Amino acid sequence: MNGENTLLIEIGTEDLPPTHLDRLVAAFQNEVLKRFKNLNLPYGKTDCFASPRRLALKIQQVPSKQPDYIAQKRGPSLKAAYKDGVPTPAAIGFAQSCNTPIQALKTLETEQGAWLLFEENIPGQPLEQILPAIIAESIESLPYPKKMRWGDSSLQFIRPIHWITLVHGNIAIEADILNLKSSQYSYGHRTHFPNKIKINHADNYLNVLRDVKVIVDYQERKNIIIEASTQIAKKLQGAAVIDDTLLDQVIGLVEWPVPMVAEFDADFLKIPKEALISSMQNHQKCFPIVSNNRLLPYFILVSNVEAADTKNIVMGNQRVMHARLEDAKFFYEQDSKSTLESRLVRLDKMIYQKDLGTLYQKTLRVAELAMFIATKIQANSNFAQRAAQLYKADLVTNMVFEFPELQGIMGSYYARNDHEADEVAIAIKEVYLPAHAKDILPATQTGVCLALAERLDTLIGIFGAGLIPSGEKDPYALRRAAMGILRIIIEKKLTLNLQELLLQAQQGFNEGIVSKDILPIVYKFCLERFKSWYQEQSVAPQVIDAVLSTQPDCPYDMSQRTLAVNHFKTLPEAQALAAANKRVKNILQKNEQNLSLDNLANVRDDLLAETAEKELFLAINALKQQTAPLLQAGQYQEALTQLAALKQPVDRFFDEVLVMVDNEALKQNRVLLLTQLYALFMQIADISKLAI
Repeated sequence: MNGENTLLIEIGTEDLPPTHLDRLVAAFQNEVLKRFKNLNLPYGKTDCFASPRRLALKIQQVPSKQPDYIAQKRGPSLKAAYKDGVPTPAAIGFAQSCNTPIQALKTLETEQGAWLLFEENIPGQPLEQILPAIIAESIESLPYPKKMRWGDSSLQFIRPIHWITLVHGNIAIEADILNLKSSQYSYGHRTHFPNKIKINHADNYLNVLRDVKVIVDYQERKNIIIEASTQIAKKLQGAAVIDDTLLDQVIGLVEWPVPMVAEFDADFLKIPKEALISSMQNHQKCFPIVSNNRLLPYFILVSNVEAADTKNIVMGNQRVMHARLEDAKFFYEQDSKSTLESRLVRLDKMIYQKDLGTLYQKTLRVAELAMFIATKIQANSNFAQRAAQLYKADLVTNMVFEFPELQGIMGSYYARNDHEADEVAIAIKEVYLPAHAKDILPATQTGVCLALAERLDTLIGIFGAGLIPSGEKDPYALRRAAMGILRIIIEKKLTLNLQELLLQAQQGFNEGIVSKDILPIVYKFCLERFKSWYQEQSVAPQVIDAVLSTQPDCPYDMSQRTLAVNHFKTLPEAQALAAANKRVKNILQKNEQNLSLDNLANVRDDLLAETAEKELFLAINALKQQTAPLLQAGQYQEALTQLAALKQPVDRFFDEVLVMVDNEALKQNRVLLLTQLYALFMQIADISKLAI
């Protein structure tokens, strides 16, 4: 199929919101193609393009006419349609609604029965007749929360639409769409080529626009910006700091990206680099340059204009940047005049959550909890308390008010300025780690204590206030908080009891606000995060269920058991032992045996009559001794590997020994022997869950 059947759709607008243009045009593409499918309109490879002033699709192999198709309408079932071979009123009414004789109706056979069926040949419509509705409906269906009207039109879109370009091959499609007349014309760069330009063929779209200084391909603009910025920074012996969110915005602001370098007064480098970087990124949409983690007095701007002399563009940006950095300098100098401690009184006027008090009250709770955790992990409790008292104080500084993303970072700088202990200053920054699933963890013990305490207090408090996450809604980021707790405890190999930590956190609240009843709900919530985390690491759900069945309290221990069982599952003996344990579990449950497995009675060796049960008895006792030190040391994988040796005696036992014998003493002794077997594995996990 050649380019004669390539269809170009371009929606020309006023400047679109710069963020997520790629997602917006992808949604437009999905809406259009969904309607193509609904109308049985074939199509081939589809490309989508987006720039600040346009959304475009290039769809190959689109015919000039919709194929004819057969429309089907199902009527009543045959049982309801005929009685004694005579059409019923239901059949007659259906035929009349289809405007056809009842004899022309067909029969549709399905698994559920037979039905009357009306089929009608529908001639396909020309492309120019069906495109207007496809485009209009697709535009109106785009998932954008804020839309606007313009002029006298009732149409709503994110920005006013100024032109629509429709070209099929080399033929213009002229149609009334969205109160505009579509044509074969588009528009070039607003500055370089503001007049309309003819798209002589749909396949030439990208080249025609490139000739008028518009790079409509989102990915191409992205590559230009990254590559040019990288080269600029390299010449300055540095690296460009290209934040993904900022890059997305910059791509959405330019149609002809021209990266260039500018500089700022090196005197500003006395200010914390994070403040300068935030100012460059947030206010000026520029990329900083760093070398060996040190900010250089340069930045990269991306112009939308190609100029013979870039001097004026650079100087203009430098003047504006100077003013912005002066603001940052002023904020830092003013903030540094007051200590963090002196700001705490203002936190008592800031509501954390209406049922949970102020931010100052939260810091008091977190301080107590951080001290408790510090004693558990042999950390400095005085540092933990001090860091917790101060970690929210930077919220009332000028710098954090202007740049909220610097919370914690600026608090760390101000703490050092106040001559607080180094570990306290670091912990004030580390409390927000990990910020996401793959983020780094706190490096200091004080940071670990504070990060755990902050998240535990948030979880207990917000759950206690009844604000439990549902579906995708999680405004307090409680899932992230729970994952942070788990990651810190597990990856730092801390033997902390999560139930104990939750109880300690709950005690920081008034019983009338947060009762102890919330603890099992929060604990279960954390276990769900644990389960999803390990499933993302390709651990089978039954492996995790096997571990959680033992109701472990320590996340690190839980993790070690999970990894051990996951390895055990790969052993050749695993499936047979899992099946045997499942059989044992069923026997115990039928005999109303207590599955808590606490204080088990000893098996009477004088009642062991069969060779197979004697062999199993000896094997269990031997492995109890061998695995005890391994279990004590948390070496679960090694313990399970040794327990795999039970396969042979277990198999022989079930082949040769009848458990449910008439002799009650013999039966109970054999049940007890199986209980000992089950208990041996249950020290690690309920491996019966692994049985297929």
